[in-house]
Amino acid sequence: MSIRPADYDLRELRRMADEDEPPLDIAADDDEQAAEDLLRLGQREELLKLQTKLLASGSLPEKPYLTGLPTRYGAEVIVFEWLDFLIEKAGFENTGNALSYYMDVEWLSESAYESLRSYMYGFSETDRFGSAGPAPLDTSDHVLSLVYIARLASL
Repeated sequence: MSIRPADYDLRELRRMADEDEPPLDIAADDDEQAAEDLLRLGQREELLKLQTKLLASGSLPEKPYLTGLPTRYGAEVIVFEWLDFLIEKAGFENTGNALSYYMDVEWLSESAYESLRSYMYGFSETDRFGSAGPAPLDTSDHVLSLVYIARLASL
């Protein structure tokens, strides 16, 4: 399923994440599947916390959500974790395309986009994918990207 993140607000993306995913089976025999399910549960919980906090404040943030990268050390760790995830799954070209798209839909400002592109040069794409090649990003990947953007914007 392909989505246009600009067409949804945070509440809608959270709802989509809940509806798009099968029920979580944390007790699964497959360790990799159980780890993936735990990650998705964590994403849902974080989006719920963000949604609750925003609704309590009475307003959703204005676009672009991330106008620049925070300079704190913790922010750099979040940036590296996010970019590593994107590059590991989708490769450099698709990660660059995703960041460009996030700028187009105003999740990122041009300044934040340029900073993230600069960070990408610190990563290596040497045979990360094996024979499968890079995978396209899906709905849950975009939801996770929004979680990372929200984390950075909250610093």
